[in-house]
Amino acid sequence: MKYMKLGSKPDTFYTEQAVRSVVSDIPADLIIHVNNTKYQLHKFPLLLKCGLLQRLCSDTEADEQLPVPVALHDIPGGEEAFEICAKFCYGIAISISASNFVPAALAARFLRMTEHVAKGNLVSKLDTFFESCVLHGWRDSIAALQAAWRISGWSESRIVQPCVDSIVEKILLPPSQVAWSYTYTRPGYAKRPHQSVPKDWWTEDISELDIEVFRSVVSTVRATRMLPSPLIGEALHVYACKHLPDPLYTGG
Repeated sequence: MKYMKLGSKPDTFYTEQAVRSVVSDIPADLIIHVNNTKYQLHKFPLLLKCGLLQRLCSDTEADEQLPVPVALHDIPGGEEAFEICAKFCYGIAISISASNFVPAALAARFLRMTEHVAKGNLVSKLDTFFESCVLHGWRDSIAALQAAWRISGWSESRIVQPCVDSIVEKILLPPSQVAWSYTYTRPGYAKRPHQSVPKDWWTEDISELDIEVFRSVVSTVRATRMLPSPLIGEALHVYACKHLPDPLYTGG
């Protein structure tokens, strides 16, 4: 999988008595609650990059001597995604790949980390990574599609549909043009150097998808009429073998 590194500072987040904090000589002036996790952080630098926090803090009538409390229980991706965004604000090194891109992107949009708030903000960097790296990769597109679907279903069309389109485009390529790694574990098949790519090379990897997304991919491929029906049938067979119980198995 491809990845993108952002920031350069060492990770100074730590946990003490069930509270997440960051090492600093400056006292925390922002308390953020994400589900069951409490964060003691700083308005600077978070407010410089998070439009939502700017608004929430400006709407709060609180004693200026006390940290401002903010609840973000509905942030997509939960604590892990929020912490990626917070570390970006602090300039702490983070690594983005297809495995954590989706929650990070949804959380960054939720926090309004856009170019309107700050130049070079997280949303634009993640959008660039998505378009230039994730969509160009076979397994990256599948991983991002699965993650987006499980977090928000079809509602996250900005990620789901481009991933579906990317996967379908790769499936429709002639096998001779397949230059990426794929999963193929058919009995009797042993991959050797310079061996031709099997026509059904894609069937096992897309069988990892949830049924609704799998159906969308296969239906789109079928609608193009570019692949023979037996090959579509093979994809359905692989999916059924992976997910449906064996009718001949009676258990122990």
